[in-house]
Amino acid sequence: MRRHLRDFGLGALAAFIIVTVAFVAFRNHDLVERQTRAANAVVSDALGGRTAMPGSRAVFVSRATPSTKHSFLRRRSMAPAGGPLVWRPLAPGSDPDAKLLYDTATRLDRAAASSGSRTTPARIVELVPDGSGRAIAADHAADHIVIAITAPASPAPYPWVVMLGVFGLGAALTAAGALVDRTASPSGAATSGAPPVGVAWPARLGTFAGIGVLAIPTILWGSVVAATLIVIIAAGLAFAQHRNLTDRFIHGVREHRTALGFLGPAAISMLVLVAAPFVIGLFIGFYDHHHGSWTFVGLSNFGELLSGGGRALDDPLNFWFIVGVTVLWTVVNVTFHVVLGVLLALLLTRPWLRAKGMWRMLFIVPWAVPNYITALIWKGMFEGEYGAINSLLDLAGLDGVTWFGSWIASFSANVITNTWLGFPFMLVVAIGALESIPKEQYEAAAVDGASAWQRFRHITLPYLRPALGPAIVLGSIWTFNMFNVIHLVSGGAPGGSTNTLVTDAYRWAFDRGERYGMAAAEGTLIFLILLLWNVFGKRLVRAKGATE
Repeated sequence: MRRHLRDFGLGALAAFIIVTVAFVAFRNHDLVERQTRAANAVVSDALGGRTAMPGSRAVFVSRATPSTKHSFLRRRSMAPAGGPLVWRPLAPGSDPDAKLLYDTATRLDRAAASSGSRTTPARIVELVPDGSGRAIAADHAADHIVIAITAPASPAPYPWVVMLGVFGLGAALTAAGALVDRTASPSGAATSGAPPVGVAWPARLGTFAGIGVLAIPTILWGSVVAATLIVIIAAGLAFAQHRNLTDRFIHGVREHRTALGFLGPAAISMLVLVAAPFVIGLFIGFYDHHHGSWTFVGLSNFGELLSGGGRALDDPLNFWFIVGVTVLWTVVNVTFHVVLGVLLALLLTRPWLRAKGMWRMLFIVPWAVPNYITALIWKGMFEGEYGAINSLLDLAGLDGVTWFGSWIASFSANVITNTWLGFPFMLVVAIGALESIPKEQYEAAAVDGASAWQRFRHITLPYLRPALGPAIVLGSIWTFNMFNVIHLVSGGAPGGSTNTLVTDAYRWAFDRGERYGMAAAEGTLIFLILLLWNVFGKRLVRAKGATE
């Protein structure tokens, strides 16, 4: 029984995490639904001249009028609903929620303007983003705006008593299955000298039922995905017991506990910092985020990306245009990194060169400086007519370049910056490969009359390929995922045409209405592209090594 309860504990731990996540999602959704429903009711009461429910408030906000001193400023007034309209200025200090009321009224006016009507726009209803649990709703009245704010609310507490009861029921079912299996084993063993075939099915059924019963709360909360995951865990654990995998796992842990003690911190860090965010991002790609609420949309985000969103192929917002820019960006940069790194490595390994250590240190400095600092420095050098590069062009009698006014100039500025950052890595790899070449081969080739090009082609290049192959694969992944240079140097200018996939995912998350689902979906596609390239790159390197 101890063994079965141990296995139940392992499965229950995983199920507890899933149940907790499902409950948090359920209670947040319930809070949003409850508060937005109350905010809508308060707005309707205010429009009907009725008093707001206790704890909530409704106010009327006037249309925006230009300030008498500064025409670019807009002023509003407010008056409490449910009584005589006593208007007073809506300004900081006049009301604790003055800024919230003013911003909400401005958003409603903009929504009305974008819809082409001032009387029938969609009503704004959402939670106030201050963590208080309040909801705010706004709608247009005859000649003003009515805004309602509900009382603060807290999400439902975690149902510890219910969960303890469910876990106790699961443990009881697991123990019952183990007891039935234990009572059945002696009779079978006495007749044949060994446990009969299929005698362990009661224990496996008990384990499956014990873990599966933990899915009951998630079903009540309407989380089908969580319930399915728990059932899969229950079935997997029962199968593992059937194959004796759980005992082998525990035995391996005990036997190698010293090694696992050293690996444990790193494994936990990788789980928390890499695996968990990756899985969460994968799930977020199937949801749409709007004003704090999440809606399951399935493959809609992926479909919108892969279809280009109905935009022309040369539109900077088209996914395939961005893919083309990203591939071009990667190819051009990696080519410059390799060519410049190999040429400098050949120069720094020449016997006649003096102070090699100093030159190597100087060339590695761009790699040692944090890339965001380097990006900001290059950004300043490319800026306007007073930037360092345009100043040098002016001293040379040449016209300055508007670096971020055209696609070619902006793309070139990004490439120049990233080339400065990336060539030292290829330089270090190439120097290590060149210094491993036996000098006798060059001497023998020179005696045989081989030219410099022949020595490079038949001696240097074959030794460089095994080292540069993995470096090129790794460098291409780094360049493909480069964010700082694009974001800090060009910022995607002009018109977002120099954005890569990584910076475009950032735009979806933070510049285009907090569409985190689209950003996560694009991140998933980036991962799949790099995974394919990693597999292809490794095969390419192996093929090169096999032919040599």
